[in-house]
Amino acid sequence: MIQLSQISKSFADRVLLDRVSWQITSGERAGLCGPNGAGKTTLLKMLAGMESPDEGDIIRPSALTIGYLPQDGLTYSGKTLFDEASEAFADVLAMQRELRAIEARLEDPAVPDGEHEGLLTRYADLSERFRQDDGFSIDLRVATVLGGLGFTKEDFERNSATFSGGWQMRIALAKLLLGRPTLLLLDEPTNHLDLEARNWLEEYLVGYPHAVILVSHDRYFLDAVVTRIADLSLKTITDYPGNYSTYIEQRDARLERLRESKRRQDEDVARVQAFINRFRYQATKAAQVQSRIKMLEKVEPIDVPPERKRVRFSFPACPKSGRTVIDLKKARKSYGDKLVLNGIDLHIERGDRVAL
Repeated sequence: MIQLSQISKSFADRVLLDRVSWQITSGERAGLCGPNGAGKTTLLKMLAGMESPDEGDIIRPSALTIGYLPQDGLTYSGKTLFDEASEAFADVLAMQRELRAIEARLEDPAVPDGEHEGLLTRYADLSERFRQDDGFSIDLRVATVLGGLGFTKEDFERNSATFSGGWQMRIALAKLLLGRPTLLLLDEPTNHLDLEARNWLEEYLVGYPHAVILVSHDRYFLDAVVTRIADLSLKTITDYPGNYSTYIEQRDARLERLRESKRRQDEDVARVQAFINRFRYQATKAAQVQSRIKMLEKVEPIDVPPERKRVRFSFPACPKSGRTVIDLKKARKSYGDKLVLNGIDLHIERGDRVAL
């Protein structure tokens, strides 16, 4: 599908990847994990062809199609939501327009017989291609994906420019999913989704027929979607088969083994160095000292990632509230002509835990 061959990538004196080889095959769904700043987004951009490695090659088959969703920054305007999403089928829609033009031309009695025959041949070819590309189901597919991502039928005819930033990213995601690239690259795709849309996307990706590489901080989403985890740390990529929970177990066990190996190596180095320091100036030990110096020069230091910092919160004590915290009766809220809440009764008391 796509292969990294001995690639390296740095920013100034900071090395993200050092002679890394890695690949993904069709049908796999890989999650990219690692600490912030490890290079996950950079790797996605290199796979998408938006950035180049400093060294090495990214091998892409000629038939590969790539779709990339960044975390934010995409906006659309000038078309209705439905027409914008339908642009994912631009080639098929172009065929449809040509078919309509040929139909109109064939109805013209002034068309010469020679041209008429050519038009019929072209019409038959286009009709077959249109059928093979499921052109007759475009509207249904667009409506299904837009609905899954939380858009209502009333939204379909709204101008794309009227949607806010989070909804703009949903439009971008819809176009990618409808285009069905053979390699789908998603950078935090659930950031702008509510729970229902997130769950729909989860099911959609599980059934996606091609390769998917995604970055997400939603461990439950990763658990449900991915078939392997690629861990970016220590300037390399380490593969872990299975979902996110399996990855955490395997990673922690690997790090424990790595730390133990590092501890033993440090002890060995310290012991050899102590011998060198003790006998460096004794002629009778010169050969042994030189031998141990050469031994240390050949030692490859074991790199161990630093312990990940744990975030701890401390909330200052606040004055004790009354028993009733919120009491709404027949509450109503609208934005312009759009009514969002009507007839709301809500009672919350001190100590309640409420999920919206």
